[in-house]
Amino acid sequence: MKNISKLLIITAIVALGGCNSQQKTVTGGLPVIDLASNVGKGEVVNLSDVAHDIRYVKLETSDSSLIGRYPTVFYENERIYVLSMRVLKVFDKDGKFLFKFDRRGRGAQEYIASRRIRAMHGSGDILVQTQAIGASDDLMFFDREGNYLAKKNVPYNKNTFQSDVLEIGDNLYVAAASPKYKDSIQLCAIIYDSTFTILKTIPAPTNTDFEKDDGDSFVVVSADGKEIPSANLSVIRFPEIYRFKENIRFLFSGNDTIFSIDSKQNYTPSFWINFGKYKKVSGKASEMNLYSGNYITLRQVYFIESEENMILQFYMRDFCHEPYEEPISTPKGVRINKHSDCYALYNKKTGEFTLLNQPVKNMPGLKDDIKNGPPFLPTSISSDFQACALFNASQIIEYAQANDLKGELKEITKDLKDTDNPIVAIAKMR
Repeated sequence: MKNISKLLIITAIVALGGCNSQQKTVTGGLPVIDLASNVGKGEVVNLSDVAHDIRYVKLETSDSSLIGRYPTVFYENERIYVLSMRVLKVFDKDGKFLFKFDRRGRGAQEYIASRRIRAMHGSGDILVQTQAIGASDDLMFFDREGNYLAKKNVPYNKNTFQSDVLEIGDNLYVAAASPKYKDSIQLCAIIYDSTFTILKTIPAPTNTDFEKDDGDSFVVVSADGKEIPSANLSVIRFPEIYRFKENIRFLFSGNDTIFSIDSKQNYTPSFWINFGKYKKVSGKASEMNLYSGNYITLRQVYFIESEENMILQFYMRDFCHEPYEEPISTPKGVRINKHSDCYALYNKKTGEFTLLNQPVKNMPGLKDDIKNGPPFLPTSISSDFQACALFNASQIIEYAQANDLKGELKEITKDLKDTDNPIVAIAKMR
């Protein structure tokens, strides 16, 4: 993998220097996401440029459907799922409350703790990945009505930590991995069949030094029950994994390449990010600063991909041309988070890369020129490319006071109260 990374860098420099067309590629046709050439630039992008339409859905508000703090939203197979405080509330496509899903407990069809709860690709069935310490995870399958279907055990590899598991079709599962020991094989993924027999392990790409740390004073229990001294641990971040069609995308904050695993178990580079002179090449994780510094890194926990486009997020630090502030409601009041990051749009067909300017001050995203709603920044996307964003009622009320809204969004605001459930924006992406 080290040789592959070096080859990509060399060939990319040659390709970028000698290519006059808009679409930039490296040897083998690997597309280039050209961040370096666009630092200091940016523009407001209309939602209509990347989406066919957008609709706003008012979620039913009742004692049983009320959404808690820190909600996340996703959409699949004409259902809206809102996860908050490890409880899943399920609504139909028009916002009618259907049921609450929370199976925490010690029964045969229950779980003590969950690592992840989500709707499965295509079907909308509910998948719970349980969280265990030093043993193994379970995948628990429920149908879209919340009825228990099956349980599958995800065995731990004794030399790795493992994180999220995603399915490719009905026969393959991919787990994000991270090496457990400093002298163990450096893996980033494990591929299983439907019985969770290991089919293949994927070596980690070469990461820069700042992805590695010396480890803190903590004790980890391995799969065989033995304590692992912290001095022997290798603390390297898990990749974040996302599904796009029949592929699993791998994002590494310390690597300039987005990799993929397909349904035939091929692990290949898919996109190369040209950081140029802005790439961080040394330093420890403990010395990382997300707000200032003369380098840029990818925020790997945000990734939206549709048929035509990608939306990415970068920690721009000293090179952020539009720093912004975000008010966060907490039990102790409102806290202001300061940001020096920037979202970006990459068109996979043309190769055009655009740093997204804020349509409204302190509100990053795409300008909703369709319904004249607040800036749209999706946080999830479905298998048929329906991207979701969540707005609390007070945000919509405040925005409506200063803007002439259109369509159902205008109707929603007529009797909206700030104690109502959030409003979900769903855009059909190109």
